[in-house]
Amino acid sequence: MKKIITYIMAAVTVGSFTSCKKDLESQFNNPAVYAKVENLYGGIFLKMLTENKVYSQDYGEFYWQFNAGTEVPGYAQIAQRHITDRYAWFLNFDDLSGTNAFGGNTNNLWNNRFNDFYTRARSWAVLKDELSKISGQALKDNMIYYTLSTVIKDYSALLTVDFYNSIPYSEAFKGTEGEFYPKFDDPLEIYKSVLDELKQISTDLPGIYDEMSALSKNLFATNDLAMKGDVDKWVRYINALRLKYAVRISGVAEDVAKVHLQDVLTKPLPAADYVWDLTTDVAPESNGFWLRGLGENSFASFIPDIIMRRMHRDSSKAYTPGTDDPRLQVLAMPTKYFDGAYSSTVNKRKYIGVSYNTDAQKPAYVAGERYTTTPNSFILSLQQNAKSQYHLTTFTHNSNFPAYMMSMAEVDLLLAEVAAKNLGNTGKAASQHIKDAISHSTDFWYARNEESRMANSFRTKALNGGYFVGPATFATNRFGEDSALYMHPAKPSTADINKFSDSIATRFNSKDLEGKMEILMQQKYIHLNIMAPFELWSEIRRTRHPYLEPMTFTGKVMKPFPERLRYPTITLGTNPEEFLKVKDQDNFTTPIFWVPAAKRGVNPYWSDYNYE
Repeated sequence: MKKIITYIMAAVTVGSFTSCKKDLESQFNNPAVYAKVENLYGGIFLKMLTENKVYSQDYGEFYWQFNAGTEVPGYAQIAQRHITDRYAWFLNFDDLSGTNAFGGNTNNLWNNRFNDFYTRARSWAVLKDELSKISGQALKDNMIYYTLSTVIKDYSALLTVDFYNSIPYSEAFKGTEGEFYPKFDDPLEIYKSVLDELKQISTDLPGIYDEMSALSKNLFATNDLAMKGDVDKWVRYINALRLKYAVRISGVAEDVAKVHLQDVLTKPLPAADYVWDLTTDVAPESNGFWLRGLGENSFASFIPDIIMRRMHRDSSKAYTPGTDDPRLQVLAMPTKYFDGAYSSTVNKRKYIGVSYNTDAQKPAYVAGERYTTTPNSFILSLQQNAKSQYHLTTFTHNSNFPAYMMSMAEVDLLLAEVAAKNLGNTGKAASQHIKDAISHSTDFWYARNEESRMANSFRTKALNGGYFVGPATFATNRFGEDSALYMHPAKPSTADINKFSDSIATRFNSKDLEGKMEILMQQKYIHLNIMAPFELWSEIRRTRHPYLEPMTFTGKVMKPFPERLRYPTITLGTNPEEFLKVKDQDNFTTPIFWVPAAKRGVNPYWSDYNYE
C-alpha cells in the first residue's frame, strides 16, 4: 500500500481544476464511450485510452498531413501524390522555414501537438485529484485506473518530446501549487524519468490488481477496451514501451539504455498484437474516423518507391510469391497494367510506386497516365490507376481498423536492433528477428484486410452509382470479376513467406552495421506505413535510415530533412521567460536529443534513383 500512496503523492496536476462528475462528464466528447462507464475513475481512464492522437489517429490532423504532400508523410516518404509540375508548390519543397512547405499549412501539426499533450493530461490530473479523496478498499479498487493512466500520460509525454525536444514536464503539472510558468526540461531527463516510472509500474501493477475486489476487477475488464482487464498484457505492453524508448536513446545514453534493456530482456514481451476495437463501427468514408482523412486525400495516398521497390522487386512483372513481399497484396492496390494475359484467378496486375523524380514521371502523365479521383470505386481504381495507392480494403474502407498500441512485428524489429548493436542478449540473431518480423507483420496485415467490411460484405451487394460490385457484376464485367481477387487476396503459403524472409535475412547478414540498419528500417517502414507515420518519422530522424529519394522538380534537385516541430506560436506569450531559454530550438532543423553525434551531419538521401 505504501507504493500506491507514493504514486499519488508523486503526482502533479495540470492547472487548477474543479473535480466533480458533472465537470468530468462535460469533457467526454463521445457519449458512446461515457455510456460504458459505471464509475468516475474508470471513466477518466477510458477517456484517456480512447483519445485521438494517442492510440488512434485524428481525422483532422490526418487529413492535413496528407493533403498537400508537404507534411510528415510526404517528407518521410511514407505516402505522396502522383507529382508532376502541375503541382507548382513542390518547387519550394526544400523550404523548411514553415512558410511555403513543411509546417506551412494553416492547420499545422506543430501548433497543435504541443497543446494536445497538456490538454489530454488534464484527465490524468482529474483522476489524481479524485483518488486523493478516497482511501481503504475504495482506493485499492480504483488505483489501477490511475496507474494505467500514468502509463498513457508517460507515453504521450515521450511522443511530445520526440516532436519538440525540450518540453515542460517536471514542473508542468503544478498549477494547484501555484506554478504557472514551468521550465522546459532536458529531454534526456524526461526519458530517464519515464523509463524509471514505467519500470516501477510494471513491477507494481500485478499487486495493485490483486488488491482489487472481485466486483471491481469485473468492472475494470469492462472499462479496459484495450486489454479487457488482462494485467499480464498491460505488463507486457509496458515492457515493450521500455524496450522501444531504451533503444531510442541508446545512441546518446548507451549506459542508461543498457540498464533498462538488460532488465526488460528478462521480462515478458507481447505475445500477440495489441490492437483493439474502437467504440463505434461506422463508415470511415463519412464520419470522423481518421481513415476518412485518407479517403478524402486518396490522390495523396500513393506508395513511394522507397517502400514499393522493397516489396515488389520488378515493377514490370506481376506479384511473384516467394520473391515479392507477402504483404504487398494487402498493403498496395494493383495498377491497371497487366503482366501478360488477363486472369480472373491469378494476380497478373503490376504494382508501381510513385517516384520523387517527378520530372521523370511527367512524360507518362502527359501521355495519359491517370488515376481515379475518388476512393469509392474499387473497379475504377483497377481501370484507371497507373500507380499503386494504399489498399482500399485494408485501409480506406475498413471501418473495423483498430486502435494500435504495439505489435509483435514492431517488437521483433526493436529486438533486431538490440541484437545487431550488441545492446543486450535477445537470445536470437538479429536476422532471425527480421524473419520473425516479416512473418508476424504478414499475419498482422492480412488480419486487417480480413476484418474490413469492404472485403466481407461489399462483395455481396452493389451500391448505387457502381461504387462496388456484387456477384452479378463479377460474372459479366472483366474488372468486376477480377476485383474480388484483389479486394481480399489469399494469404501466401508459409513456404512462400519463408522464402521471402530468408532472402531478406541473407541480404541483412551480408551487410555491415549501416547496411543492416538500412534493411531493418526498410522493414519498419513496410510494417508501420501510414498506420504510424510519426513513429516512422522519429525512427528515420534517429537512425538516418531508410535513405530517401531526392526530390527532382522542374530540374531542381532537393534533399530537405525536417528534424523536429517548432513550438506553438502562443508559447512566447504564455511562458516567455522559460521559452526564451529554448528559443534556439524553435525551428524545423535542430535535431532531437536522441540523434547520435555521428548522425547529426548525415542527410539520408540516395545520390540518384538507381538504388538497391
